[in-house]
Amino acid sequence: MLVTHSGRFHADEIFAIAMIQMIKTVDITRTRDQEIIDQADIVLDVGAEYNPETLRFDHHQNSFTKTREDGTPFATAGLVWEHFGKEVLAKKGLKGDYEIQFAQQWVDQKIIHDIDAVDNGLFTEDPRPSVSMIIGMMNASSTDDDEQQNAAFYQAIEFTSMILNNFIKSAVKEAENIVALEAYAKTVNNGILILDKHLPFKDFLYSHPEIKRVVYPRNDEQFGVYCNGKENHLPERFRGLRSDELNAITGLNDTVFCHKSGFMSVTNSQESALFMAESN
Repeated sequence: MLVTHSGRFHADEIFAIAMIQMIKTVDITRTRDQEIIDQADIVLDVGAEYNPETLRFDHHQNSFTKTREDGTPFATAGLVWEHFGKEVLAKKGLKGDYEIQFAQQWVDQKIIHDIDAVDNGLFTEDPRPSVSMIIGMMNASSTDDDEQQNAAFYQAIEFTSMILNNFIKSAVKEAENIVALEAYAKTVNNGILILDKHLPFKDFLYSHPEIKRVVYPRNDEQFGVYCNGKENHLPERFRGLRSDELNAITGLNDTVFCHKSGFMSVTNSQESALFMAESN
């Protein structure tokens, strides 16, 4: 039996349930009755106890002080992902301790971190829509009965499971290519990384500021240049130009276009893409 609190639901316990359902079949009970909580196999976001050994994952009690390295406090989603994430990723087919650790951190950074932050009162003045806001708005109105609220609760779990599954798929793809990208990173010359096959490199660049621009195959016929940060965007004279105009400026004969902001460009050969990447 999995127990979480009754009443309004929040993104942190909904995501935690979605994680657990990826690896276990559980019966869910929503209550604040401590006698029932004590009988549960897994307890989420209620019960005033954090003990991963007994699968108790509450964070509201004063004794709970666990935070991430950046100071962001954990909520139930983060605690459950920390505990079960490796098992979830392995069940999704990801192999290798290094790759699994990378993917677990990737998912936390991309979505779980913010869910925990919001649940702990951070970002309260941020006007942008968030996953936490969207899940919160799925609650039934306060005038609705328990049956309607429970229906909304299970709809939120179904919706969240789709979101989480997509993030995990992306994390697995990133992790499966991390070793290859790290090998390519050792070949960087003058800040330029040349890839001879298409790999998901954009997130990788965040932790490698020494890579200024990437030359990579977009498909069987075209090559791209991608710039790591605004300070590395392509020269002003290239920006917003296409084919003949861009060829005239570069002296090349097979350019396709350069984005008007300069963050990327496309050519029909690797040689031309490298020329543009080397231009200042």
